[in-house]
Amino acid sequence: MHSVLARLLAASVLVALCSITATAWLAAQSTSTSIRQELGNSLAGDAATYQKLVTYAVEHRDWTGVALEPGKARLILTTPERRVLADTGTNLDPNQLPAAPTTVINPLELDIAQTADVPADRIDRRIAGPFHLTDREKAGLAQDAQIYNTRCRSAQEAAAREEVKLTAWGRPIVNVDRVLSAPVAPSCDEVEDRLTTLTLGESAAFNDLNVLVDECLRQRGLPEEQIRMNAAWEPVASNAECMASARRTQLRPYVAPPALLFVTDAAGRTTQATVVRFDVGRIVLVAAVVLILTVGVSVLVGLRMTRPLRTLTAAAERLRHGDDAQVDIRSRSEIGQLARAFNDMAAHRARTDAQRKAMTSDISHELRNPLGTIRSWLEGARDGVVELDRPTLTALLDEALVLQRLIDDLQDLAQAEAGELRLHPEPVDLRELFEQLAAAHPGLAVEGGGVVVADPVRLRQVLTNLVTNAFRYTPSGGTVRIVSDGNRIEVIDTGSGISAEDLPHVFDRFWRADRSRTRDTGGSGLGLAIVHAIVSAHHGTITVASELGRGTTFTITLPAR
Repeated sequence: MHSVLARLLAASVLVALCSITATAWLAAQSTSTSIRQELGNSLAGDAATYQKLVTYAVEHRDWTGVALEPGKARLILTTPERRVLADTGTNLDPNQLPAAPTTVINPLELDIAQTADVPADRIDRRIAGPFHLTDREKAGLAQDAQIYNTRCRSAQEAAAREEVKLTAWGRPIVNVDRVLSAPVAPSCDEVEDRLTTLTLGESAAFNDLNVLVDECLRQRGLPEEQIRMNAAWEPVASNAECMASARRTQLRPYVAPPALLFVTDAAGRTTQATVVRFDVGRIVLVAAVVLILTVGVSVLVGLRMTRPLRTLTAAAERLRHGDDAQVDIRSRSEIGQLARAFNDMAAHRARTDAQRKAMTSDISHELRNPLGTIRSWLEGARDGVVELDRPTLTALLDEALVLQRLIDDLQDLAQAEAGELRLHPEPVDLRELFEQLAAAHPGLAVEGGGVVVADPVRLRQVLTNLVTNAFRYTPSGGTVRIVSDGNRIEVIDTGSGISAEDLPHVFDRFWRADRSRTRDTGGSGLGLAIVHAIVSAHHGTITVASELGRGTTFTITLPAR
């Protein structure tokens, strides 16, 4: 299944099936959650019942003697195994109890829906457990707190003194400030120590809790740590889940075990609908409708997406056969971008093909003239019509040199495009090179200098090419300058300039702004392409700026030494 349409259709069907499944699951979960919440809210009219049972569990270690107050509904308290602990009705059949309890009575895991201001760990704050103080310890600490507040606090603290709060096990919570100056009596130090130091019983309980926390951390692959008491005398650890688990383990023997509370009718059956029945036929019908709509929309979207792709495929086939390959796809999407890129590629290919044909024509023209001249003179000499004197041989040599230059240009360009252009870089004195160019081209003005690392022969070839072109298109009375500023070289002329539409193509192979085929005005169109290739081989850049009637500037930038 390689078709884009088929893939889109398969993906859409898969998404639809997942959506339907997820929607059904969420509906079932939401309905179940709503039922549980409604069952929990049924106890809201008598919320005191839950609080009384939690208080009983905090104050007792089992449910012996627990009693339920009769109300409008029947209240049944059972163990997790459904053994009845208390019942406001009679003749209960445990098998008729609802599948889910109205709520669970567990002071170590409070019901958020039934309790206000639930701690983060959901453990009832009233449970003291092994931290419980003796009456003598409570009395001693209470006396120490009174002494500290009346004798050992600074004036500012005494003025702002509030009622002393107690922990669940009876320890006064006193903020001992050791920074502010206070009328410290000798006994204040001892009072402060007792108020901030765990008793033997508290210390043992604290150490046991630390062991439980470390065991939890080891099971999770975490490093052990030393827990601490915060200012409110609450044990604190970096991992809150391990701390909550350790506290439940430590406090479990000191409270009543979890119990289930049911709110039912007189017969012991639930007063709420706890079973949700789904109409399977309706669900299947809705799923089928959704799938049909999904497939229909997917087909429409897929056809809309694949139509331009088929158009591009047909254009690519035309391009392979050399026909016009432009496509008319007007879109801002990725396919539209692909179409524009394809059109640019086709246009570039057409330009390249036109340049190739023009190059073939130009080269054949350039070769025909000197070869024709050489052939005619040699045939005349063979037939005894022409005497091969020195001027004649010189003319034949000039024609051969023209052929040699054309062949050399083609070879240089081929090597550069293949990455095989050999360079021999070395320090080059630009001032000395400029003076050599000025000697070879009278009228050339030179400015600046410097030293660059380059192949001296290739660099001179580049500059000679640019300077020769500049003089070719600069009329009498104009100027040609070559300027250097470090590793930057500019060839500036005041010639005829290059039009804006021709400027992007000056470095293209076989391209000439002047389409004439005389050697004086055009050449083969390889010179600037070779210049660009040589500069690129030096890891440099060459740019051109021009304005018709005002001149042209070529700028070469070579890497710094």
